[in-house]
Amino acid sequence: MTKWASLALGAVLLVLLALSLGPRAERPEVREEIVLDGAVVRLFPASDPGAVWRFDAPVASYDPAARETTLTRIEDGERRVEDEIDFTLAADRLVIGRDDDLRSARMDVHLVADDLDVEMEGVEGRQVRVDQEAGRFEVPRIRIFGEGFGESLYQEMSVSFDFTDFEAGGPDTIGYSEFELDERDDASGRNP
Repeated sequence: MTKWASLALGAVLLVLLALSLGPRAERPEVREEIVLDGAVVRLFPASDPGAVWRFDAPVASYDPAARETTLTRIEDGERRVEDEIDFTLAADRLVIGRDDDLRSARMDVHLVADDLDVEMEGVEGRQVRVDQEAGRFEVPRIRIFGEGFGESLYQEMSVSFDFTDFEAGGPDTIGYSEFELDERDDASGRNP
């Protein structure tokens, strides 16, 4: 009896060994992602408590592993500070990172108070970045234009959200500004 039990146990072990060494079907990696259609996303940056960003996105997806939200085809985005819209924003694809920073290959912004349009573009794989903690746009290429303003084009620009503090340029970069001026009276009250 012991002989038969030992043989049966040996056979079971051989079968288990053969099964463990045999080819295995690979399981696909399960990547959980939450996808919403027709989403309205609000962002309350921890480092900028007075601001609220709002985006209307036809598609919004959240990747819990990366802790990132990707919004596509944003045509109606905005940033509000104390219930006042300081600028509106549009982008084909925008990523909100775990640190509340935003990045995109291109963002189109309209400065409400100044009535200026701003085109921000990434260059050679580098994206436009919104640094929430610093309160700045980091932009490889930027174009600012508007009626009565003219046009400005800069490379490698870092600019505050209110566009009052900026740095631009660096080695091998270009920048130019073209301004439109109204006629002004001289000290005597006559036009020159």
